[in-house]
Amino acid sequence: MSSERIIPTEPFPEPEDTLTQMSHPEFIAGWKALVGEPPAAMLEDRSEMIRVLVESTPIAPLDEVDVAVDGDEVMPAQTPLSSARASS
Repeated sequence: MSSERIIPTEPFPEPEDTLTQMSHPEFIAGWKALVGEPPAAMLEDRSEMIRVLVESTPIAPLDEVDVAVDGDEVMPAQTPLSSARASS
């Protein structure tokens, strides 16, 4: 195997970003479907808007979630809070 470095003769194309290819009304409609209202402000970078949205969304609690165990047997999920309630 050669250790020779290969230099491309043509520039690499930018990866396609679905968010930048969406029309403005499509992005607003998608945002409204996720959040329930249109964005309060539009940033130039739509990916940054999604990142900020995800980081500002609280994690949903797992109480009352059923988990399938051993095939068809369904048991309630054990969380630290539900385990503490059961042992007291």
